[in-house]
Amino acid sequence: MKKNIQEMILLYNFTDELRLMEIKTLLEAMKIKVITVDKEEHYQKIGYLFGLKGFNKVQPTNEEVLNFEYELMMFHNFTKPRLDNVLKVMREKNLQVPICKAVVTTFNRFWSIARVCHALEKEHLAMQKQDA
Repeated sequence: MKKNIQEMILLYNFTDELRLMEIKTLLEAMKIKVITVDKEEHYQKIGYLFGLKGFNKVQPTNEEVLNFEYELMMFHNFTKPRLDNVLKVMREKNLQVPICKAVVTTFNRFWSIARVCHALEKEHLAMQKQDA
């Protein structure tokens, strides 16, 4: 018998409190666990933030500030159709979908939020140049 796997979405750098609340309410209604991460926690590993086995809280090594202007939405334990459905429902409810979206992988679970943000920002800027 297949164990029921909890779908989880991590939200980072959402500054509009009302919009954040609307997104959380929608996702929770869809039976998705929502993890909101404070801006100051940018050095934590993705695996730790999602509560994955083998990850512990990291202490910051320095007071480096992450300069990241986008919102980040990370998905864990989603099938492609379910992920597409979540984004579709958000659009139908007129909730702007963040530009920076990622799925937890065997590789990026060891990355910090900052590293994920830098990778997505680089990818986003490269795509913008390509479109120009």
